[in-house]
Amino acid sequence: MTTASKGMRQRPAWYVWVYFALVALLAFGGTFLSMVLTSRDTDPSLTWLLKCVLVMLFVVMLTTFYLRRDRLSWSRYGVSAQPRVLAYALAGFAGGLLLALGWAGIVRYWAPFHWQANPTLRWDVLISGTVASLTIGVAEEVGYRSYGMERLYQAYGAAAAVVLPTLIFVAAHLAGGMAWLPGLLVVGSGGLLYACLMLATRSLPFVAAFHIANNLAQDALLRTSEGSLWQPVFRDPAQAPSNGLPIWLSMAALNLAVAAYAWRHRARFRLPFLPPSD
Repeated sequence: MTTASKGMRQRPAWYVWVYFALVALLAFGGTFLSMVLTSRDTDPSLTWLLKCVLVMLFVVMLTTFYLRRDRLSWSRYGVSAQPRVLAYALAGFAGGLLLALGWAGIVRYWAPFHWQANPTLRWDVLISGTVASLTIGVAEEVGYRSYGMERLYQAYGAAAAVVLPTLIFVAAHLAGGMAWLPGLLVVGSGGLLYACLMLATRSLPFVAAFHIANNLAQDALLRTSEGSLWQPVFRDPAQAPSNGLPIWLSMAALNLAVAAYAWRHRARFRLPFLPPSD
């Protein structure tokens, strides 16, 4: 992000770590507040939606505060009202869908299945889940792949800017209850992928849309909740759990292949509204 780092004030090394600590604190704060504002009788999908919305609002407000302290704007991360921003977001959304289809293909290879319409589908859960995916995708990409990532790039270089936020990203998922092995393999490689895409495109709308589309497609195709449009019906129901490790390794390999391509091309792409580098 050499181009994007122009104009960023010099700060002490601890400054960026305070930012990431506050992102984590606000994420847990949003979780706690959503529990306070709802009751045991509240539909879990609504509690999840409230949590995602609160976390997004908190993280965006925090990052806006940090940007204003440095007299910076969101446009340095490709966020503006220009029509081309929508094109970047649509391209990212298409990329996220393709990755999710690749994941579905991996699952189908290791544990053959066919899709059927979800007989337990609830449209209210589908809608709330879709909005939740949109908001949490924005929250995660703003929190891990914008201001803090640029600060790390400025202080330690591209590799650190990719790896360090990914470690925090994985830790947050593990703290949220995800099993450690898929967390390390799938979420970890996914975090590296999103960070490399940010270096390549310099477009937060692209990366956020990529992440959101991947989550939405997983909800629609690979999960069995009341908010899934379709459900996978496995030929052997025991095969998917027993082949968990090769499935996760294959997903990680696909993620890392795309990440490597983005990393290789990280210096080739420049958003038209960013100033040219010296």
